[in-house]
Amino acid sequence: MKEKIALIKEIYQLGDDLHERKEALQKIAPYVDEIMETFYEKLQQKPNLAGFIPVERIEELKKKQIKFLQDLLTMPFDEKLYKHIAKVAIAHYHIKLDPLYMSYGYHVLSDLILAQSQKDPTLLPYLKLIIKYLKVAEAIMSEEYFAQKTLAESPYRADDLFEAINILHMAYVRCQDSFASMKVDAKAKEMFEKSLEELQPYREVLEEAGLNLSTIKRFCTQFANEPNEQNLKHLQHSIERPLTDLRVSAYLSIDSALALLRAMTDIIYRRSVTNEQRLDIPTIQQTIRKLLAHNFGWAIERLAFFDEEPGEEFDITKLLAYKEHLFYVAIDCGDVANKLYVLESIDLILEAIKLTLYLRSKEEA
Repeated sequence: MKEKIALIKEIYQLGDDLHERKEALQKIAPYVDEIMETFYEKLQQKPNLAGFIPVERIEELKKKQIKFLQDLLTMPFDEKLYKHIAKVAIAHYHIKLDPLYMSYGYHVLSDLILAQSQKDPTLLPYLKLIIKYLKVAEAIMSEEYFAQKTLAESPYRADDLFEAINILHMAYVRCQDSFASMKVDAKAKEMFEKSLEELQPYREVLEEAGLNLSTIKRFCTQFANEPNEQNLKHLQHSIERPLTDLRVSAYLSIDSALALLRAMTDIIYRRSVTNEQRLDIPTIQQTIRKLLAHNFGWAIERLAFFDEEPGEEFDITKLLAYKEHLFYVAIDCGDVANKLYVLESIDLILEAIKLTLYLRSKEEA
């Protein structure tokens, strides 16, 4: 994340300009409502975009767009702002908005903002600064949109963890004689370090499971240089504790996997979320809460529903719709070693619920 932010700052020549951005926001404030009015008029003229902008939601969308612009111009450009922009990209991905149309939206908005200089030429430097940050936001959204697309289209992320754990564990097993004798076996050390290099593509997925390759490599070097009890303990702790957590939580994963299959059967075939004769949002939310509590109660730390997109970060934030009603499901999971599996499973359940709500809405239309 830090590398991405540093690269963006270099590409767009971003400096310590928070004061200037806030000033630019003040300068454009009198024109914002008019800009947003024209912005959505232009978007609705494009048939492929009009479907994403229901007339009854235009006022709500305007407020969100203004809030996004305010955040972009009043927050320091750091990890928090990056994640905030990334969440918008993920939301666009989940509503299946093509990134080309996302870029078109930025193009229209930039043109409308720049046009204000015709009313007051002294605004031009401020408008250019705003447009620069819109380009930054567009770049981040494109990056995170395709990252989300890659993640969503890869069914093998959990398999990556399985394969990586096997490679690491077998390399670790080969070092047991060295640990027992407190003597470094050059061949075992070479194979172990080679295995760590092979695991570099799995770095992120291993870190989610509590295994930090840099830490393991550092303790491995310490033990190789000074093979003593303390250095051995550090090395073993960096590997064995996360592996133990994985083994313990595997029982819960197996149980939840079976429960997930049962839940998917209930949701898709029995329509358990939508089988009430009279369906409303409180009933839907209550059913979702019961369903998730039954399957992943051991892993979920917080489950909340929001009418507006939550301002804080959650592990999962999913937009659901029934007829004209929209709401967000937000979930935080505990610090479990198999969090990757849990999040993918919960996300899958929510996608199935989203599908059945859509079908019920179509049937009642």
